[in-house]
Amino acid sequence: MRRYSISTWLAVALFAIIAPFSLFLWFLAAQLQSNEAESVERRTLRSAQSIARAVEPVINSMMTTVNLLASTEELANGDLRTFHRRSQFALRETGQFVIVVDEAGNQILNTRVDYGAALGTIADTAGFNRAMENGRPVVSNFFMGKTSGKWVFNVLKPIEVSAISNARMLVTTMNADDLVGAVAELPLPDGWTAAIIDGDGNMMVPESPISIAMTSPDILPGEIRTEDISNLPFITRFEGPEEQILAYAPIRGTPWNAVIAGPFASAQAPILKTWRILIAGTLVLLGVCVIVIYAASKLIQTEVRGIARMAQGLGAGRIVPPIQTRIRELDLIARALSNASYDRSQKEEQLTMVMRELAHRTKNLISVVLAMVRQSSKKAKTPQELVATTADRIAGLGRSIDLLTASEWKAITMRDLVENHLSTFGTIGTTIVLDGPEFYLGSDAVQNLGMAIHELATNASKYGALSVDSGKVEIRWAEQQSETGERLELRWQETGGPPVTPPDQTSFGTQILDRHLSAALNGQTEINYHPAGLIWILNAPVATLNRAVLA
Repeated sequence: MRRYSISTWLAVALFAIIAPFSLFLWFLAAQLQSNEAESVERRTLRSAQSIARAVEPVINSMMTTVNLLASTEELANGDLRTFHRRSQFALRETGQFVIVVDEAGNQILNTRVDYGAALGTIADTAGFNRAMENGRPVVSNFFMGKTSGKWVFNVLKPIEVSAISNARMLVTTMNADDLVGAVAELPLPDGWTAAIIDGDGNMMVPESPISIAMTSPDILPGEIRTEDISNLPFITRFEGPEEQILAYAPIRGTPWNAVIAGPFASAQAPILKTWRILIAGTLVLLGVCVIVIYAASKLIQTEVRGIARMAQGLGAGRIVPPIQTRIRELDLIARALSNASYDRSQKEEQLTMVMRELAHRTKNLISVVLAMVRQSSKKAKTPQELVATTADRIAGLGRSIDLLTASEWKAITMRDLVENHLSTFGTIGTTIVLDGPEFYLGSDAVQNLGMAIHELATNASKYGALSVDSGKVEIRWAEQQSETGERLELRWQETGGPPVTPPDQTSFGTQILDRHLSAALNGQTEINYHPAGLIWILNAPVATLNRAVLA
């Protein structure tokens, strides 16, 4: 299998990134050219719809106003002066004005002027006639108002004939330039026009954010006339020397249309320019990446060689100091290698000590096992009984060794030792009660005390408290202060079991509980064969019990 330098791998990785990315950019540019036309059409249509939706609330507000005013008590009672005053006050901030017209089209009042001022006929005769014919509210086209002197539009609502008043038509009117906000704030490409075209072909085009102009329809593309717009699709493209696009949206409740028109190329220009800049910038960025990756690969090669030299020193068994690199992660590796070289040296020294200790302990264990076999053979009546007794005692010793192995032959708590040996004989906390402070035992104490606890538990399960359901064993320990120093008293007490009788002869278990444990732990033991339950007590120096095997 061929090996390659880190520069080669980084170059391959860069190519693997650049190749599909470049292909994607070229594919994206091709798709952009084909999809941008549809995007422009959608944006243009949405812009026209946006104008229409912005104008409709204004018309709806005027419709609401004329409906509310038509039902006022003052108008029904012919109290036009009060009607003029209240309407003028209510609409002072809305840009709307109210006109009351008689059946002949003469203005009775106009809130643009004071009540009683001389007024002529309504300027919007076409809207007046259409409302009278339809008998319901209508929206007029744009027209030049006589009173305001501006381009305005009306919402006209016929009202019922009254014997008290000659009012026949209620009109809300508004200046056309109040609609400029719906059109002028729309951002458009260069050369584009947004307008509102009414049913008479009047085209309202914003000149500024506060003013409008009523222009001729020559801004429309091709030969399109204003009256033809409603017959076109909502969006249309016109071929020619300069391709044009037009979109319109009807303004609901009116004979008006919102129109957007302009050259197609100018709508595409910003996004195409953006994409060209993006592609160019991406290529430049990729070039910079090539340079940076090349420099980074050289740097990494140099630092990795230093790490390799440290690893070689570690393999040779030397303690290697960490090198200083310019890469944080490699610094971590260098420190880890240096720590590993030191730990290896320490572990080798510790392993030598452990091997010596293991040899010593193995000899001791062999001596204990031989003693078990000799004593068991004296009492065993059959080879099978000898095997069973010896195996059980060796298994108990093995439990203590398992605990020490799990803790790396360090100190074990008294509770852990007792629970480990008694968990198979009863239920901790129910039939077996433990009570005592946290007390750590050294490895020698764990092995010797473990054998004693195992012997007690075995006897209790065969003949004592744990042999019946009502039996209970309490194991309590506590530290005491004496003239010779701190000592620990461990008490084993059985209750609820069969009556206890002293044995006829001394068994190996009794020797472990008495002479062996006293000698091994430099303490005193006491066995009381009380009829109510066996009591065994150990009193030994704390220093002997928690002496550690290894430093």
